[in-house]
This record gives sequence, structure tokens and C-alpha cells, in this order.
Amino acid sequence: MDEHPATPCPACGNTGFVLSEANGIVRARPCGCRSERSALESSASRLETARIPDRYLDCDFTNFDAYGQHAFALANAKSVAQRFVEEYPLSDRGLLLMGPPGAGKTHLAVATLRRLIGEKSVQCLFCDVQDLLRQLQATFDRQSGMSELQLLQPVLSSEVIVLDDLGGRQFSPWVEETLAHIVTIRYNDRKATLVTTNYLDDPPDKKSPSLKERIGPRVRSRLHEMCHLVMIRADDYRSNVKRADYHHMSDRIARPGETP
Repeated sequence: MDEHPATPCPACGNTGFVLSEANGIVRARPCGCRSERSALESSASRLETARIPDRYLDCDFTNFDAYGQHAFALANAKSVAQRFVEEYPLSDRGLLLMGPPGAGKTHLAVATLRRLIGEKSVQCLFCDVQDLLRQLQATFDRQSGMSELQLLQPVLSSEVIVLDDLGGRQFSPWVEETLAHIVTIRYNDRKATLVTTNYLDDPPDKKSPSLKERIGPRVRSRLHEMCHLVMIRADDYRSNVKRADYHHMSDRIARPGETP
């Protein structure tokens, strides 16, 4: 079915969303015409199309833990992501989730995608930036069977995408040019982009590279325009879990002479 029928929907004007106001707060909900267009596509099918890795399929706001001494910062980041879902598509500005490894950035980004898919029938896509760049480089080989345009088309056209682990690839002019093309096209087309990165704008360790040094000044400048910055200051949750599991298992292992 055509995404934009010739006859405008009288309720939403073919935007796919209608606005409602309660207690002075404006929210957007899917229009009936959008529901009709997606009626043949199940939520499971949309999730599959989103290409969320198996490891993150269960990520949701309900199982995102705000823990330890950074509980407030984590709870605030979760609140910002939830508000993004509630207000979408009132603003085309995405989220730049910035913080150390293991802080929960990808969890929040995937939770946001899953809610957009389930609650608002939004076409979403999860994109591991390093994997995308490797695949694009592979297209340089004429025997690869895949063109650069074919690889980039869903990244450029999906309504909302996650660019996960931005800056993980060593900087080069080609990396900057490729990333600049992606973010500029999405910015010009007013498509929301969620970004996760381990690199900071002003790292406390001056020996550590900044995000600008990893992706180039053009891309970083564009991200300032197209995303709300969400700083997540937290310990490495994965390391803490592994440490806790190790101690738990150690407690269960009987010492010599003890009864297990």
C-alpha cells in the first residue's frame, strides 16, 4: 500500500499521528489510517525488520536498572528516553546517549525502539555502526554482490534508527565522509536518530580521544543540531554483574572439609 495515499487523511493529513492534549501536555498517538496501513504487519514482524540483535531483544524500560551511586543519573536518562517515546513525533530531534561502556546506553536505545514499534507502529532500525562500516567497505570488492546504495537505503529511509557504538571505528577521512552522509541525509529528511557512544566531548583523561576526534568535527556539529544530549554517568553494569555472579558462585563452592 502506498505510504502516502493521494487523498489526504482528514484526521492527520497523512502524517500518521494525531495530537491530543491533557492537563496542558500535548501527546501524539497513531492515527487510524496508520493503523490500517500496518494492520497486515505484526509487531513481531516489525521487530524482526528492526534487526535488533538477539542479546538486546528483551531490553525494555521495565527492566532497566537505576543502580548504585549513579541511580539518579540513570533514572534521569530513562525518563528522557520514555518522554521521547511519549512525545514522538512532535519533534524530529533524536537522542545522543553518551557515557562509559556498560552504562546501559544500548539498553535504553533498544527499549525506545521497542516502545515506538509496539505503541506507535513506527518503522525502526538498529544499526551497529562498526558492522555497517565493515559492510560498506566490503562493497568496494565487485564480487561482494551488494552495493553501497543497497546497504545504506534502510539506514537513510527508516523512520527512526539507532546508530550504536558511534566512534568505535578508528577515524579516517572515509569514516567521516560516510557518517556525515548518513546524519546529514537523515537531518535534512527530518528523521529522528538515536545514537550511543562511549566517547565524551570533554573526556576527564586528556589522553583519551574526544568524540569529535573519533568522528570528525562535521559529524559532531551535526549531532548537536539533530539530537538531545543525554549524559549517562555510571559504573560498568556488565562488570558489576560478572563480579556479583563470581562472588555468588564462590559462596556456593564448598571449601575443603566443608559440606556443600
